[in-house]
Amino acid sequence: MSAERRCLVVGGDPAVAAGVVAVIESAPGLVCGGVLDPAAAISGLRPVCDVIVACDAAGQTAIELAAPLIRTSGGVPVIVATAAPDIGAHRAALAVGARGVLGLPPDADELVRSVGSAAGARLEQESRRQAGRVVAICGAKGGCGVSALATSVARAGRGLLIDMAGGFDDAAQRLGCAPRRSLADVAGLDDALSADALRSLVCTHPDGMQLVARSADPGATEMVSPDLARALVRESRAVAALTLTDLGVATGEHALAVATSADRSLLVSTPQPAVVDCAARAASWLDRQGVPGGSVGLVVNRWSRGGEMSLRGIERAVGVPVVAVVREGVLPGSEGRPHPAVEELLGELVA
Repeated sequence: MSAERRCLVVGGDPAVAAGVVAVIESAPGLVCGGVLDPAAAISGLRPVCDVIVACDAAGQTAIELAAPLIRTSGGVPVIVATAAPDIGAHRAALAVGARGVLGLPPDADELVRSVGSAAGARLEQESRRQAGRVVAICGAKGGCGVSALATSVARAGRGLLIDMAGGFDDAAQRLGCAPRRSLADVAGLDDALSADALRSLVCTHPDGMQLVARSADPGATEMVSPDLARALVRESRAVAALTLTDLGVATGEHALAVATSADRSLLVSTPQPAVVDCAARAASWLDRQGVPGGSVGLVVNRWSRGGEMSLRGIERAVGVPVVAVVREGVLPGSEGRPHPAVEELLGELVA
């Protein structure tokens, strides 16, 4: 990762913003991560950055802009660039929570010092914060209950569910959620996705779990590039203590990108021999593609005693350890207390 500090310039005056960008690009150790108008920046759909530089514009001073930016920035420090950097401006900026005040155009040396100080303080805070865990859940074939399992675990752990499964099973519709945004809204950000942009997609269910919905288009998973998939995993660790990514049947490049960068990967199979055979091929494919073997676990769904294959036989056939067994009829779960099998799996994932 580059040691350069990424600065996002926000302001309604293109000429002022261009002047600030020119100083950033000429300053050692700094790089401009993008330029946004205030409405887009406040919405949360921002590229990843280390510092936000709020600029004056007609009808809105940088200090007036800083207040809503700070409220929606998720901890990214905001520096004010204003034409009148007097003592009054300093006091007003500090009152709203800005981390520095610069003149217009900013002095390059002052800009480097202010950005370094603000970004360094943020890194120190983040180092004290425990990162969340990300679990990729995929199926040996369609119909194994991947989405039901992912939803049940997210509910039990009050975690974040990211719906990246293809087909016509829409998690938002199934859960009765009405998200304002979906993955389609960040499709163009790719690796520049920020935690703030991810937060702007989150819809909270009444039972406490959170959802990032896919587009209503059944084929919209193609919008999720491998770079965006990896960024979703990376940034979700700052957004939730536990994130479940529903990959459906993991055959696309975006699904592989999630599986290789997640903390754990769960492969879901039912106990029928034909499905177990598919699970064995899926496990082999994941291994060949570089998914760490120790991170993959097998969940046997719809299990009942007296079937054609024992749990030990399924484990041997797939070559992946069984980490949970969900008996026939447990999923999809009813409202109320999570089933013990789901609670046990949740404990395994967060241990």
